Amino acid sequence: MNTQKVVFLNKKLGTRMAGLLRIPTDFNLSRNYPAIVVTGPMLSIKEQAQSVYAERLTEAGYVTLVFDGTTTGESEGQPRGLELPDMKEDDIESAVDYLESLPYVDKDRIGGLGICGSGSYMSVAGVKDARLKAITAIVPAISDISKSPMMGFFKPEEEVIAAKKAYEEGKGDLQYLNFMPRNFDEGAAYYYTSRGNRRGYSSLVVSWSQLELQLELVKYNVPEIMKDMTKPYLVVTAENAWSKPASEEVFNAVPEGDKTMVVIPEAGHFDMYDLDPYVAEAFTSILPFFKRTLGTVE
Repeated sequence: MNTQKVVFLNKKLGTRMAGLLRIPTDFNLSRNYPAIVVTGPMLSIKEQAQSVYAERLTEAGYVTLVFDGTTTGESEGQPRGLELPDMKEDDIESAVDYLESLPYVDKDRIGGLGICGSGSYMSVAGVKDARLKAITAIVPAISDISKSPMMGFFKPEEEVIAAKKAYEEGKGDLQYLNFMPRNFDEGAAYYYTSRGNRRGYSSLVVSWSQLELQLELVKYNVPEIMKDMTKPYLVVTAENAWSKPASEEVFNAVPEGDKTMVVIPEAGHFDMYDLDPYVAEAFTSILPFFKRTLGTVE
């Protein structure tokens, strides 16, 4: 395959975004290709889990795009390390904008695949953006944030509000939360080893991001949004994933129709980022799903 560094614009935020565009080996400019936007876990960068999935999809004939989210990795945006659902939606929409601009991409055959936190973000994008024709969510982890292990990373709300106010008034430095401390054994086994340790990755998120994340049930209620999902939808979770309850809640909120949930036996949440046989087993469902919903190269 051909992997190209690309830059595209988040029009709503005015930020330039860094991406990796992958094109199949037998690329023919005269043909029309289906394309898939692939997004990764919270705070992740384009070289991590999302590229594992993008490479396999491109090997199967799809044009794929991964990118660093606004304020993350090589993309623009300040302050660095914000994790805001609305911003993530804008990023996904901007990625679709970019794919639509490519003359060899079939605008009617663009899909999305999201992993972990962006499994939920991508699911919501599938409801809101008519241009996305089919969605796959891998261990989607955001439903009711109050029940998530991430709550253990949060600081007292009044402390975070005070820190945000002080920073905005120029009276204090940025404060961060560590979303992947080394004592979180399962996550550390990915992020702090050769599996997922990549230059440019940081586990630090601006502390007031939690104010938005804690409002999920009010402002960004994923199950409530998913009640309006009408597109083909595939959820792949893992038998031993800490995120499995959230994945099931998001999936069950989708009306009956073209929806499928697959549970990978013996796998844990982070196993689904990059480890075989678990990822390979997931692709026995992912590829038939996208072949049926987006087709193949024409």
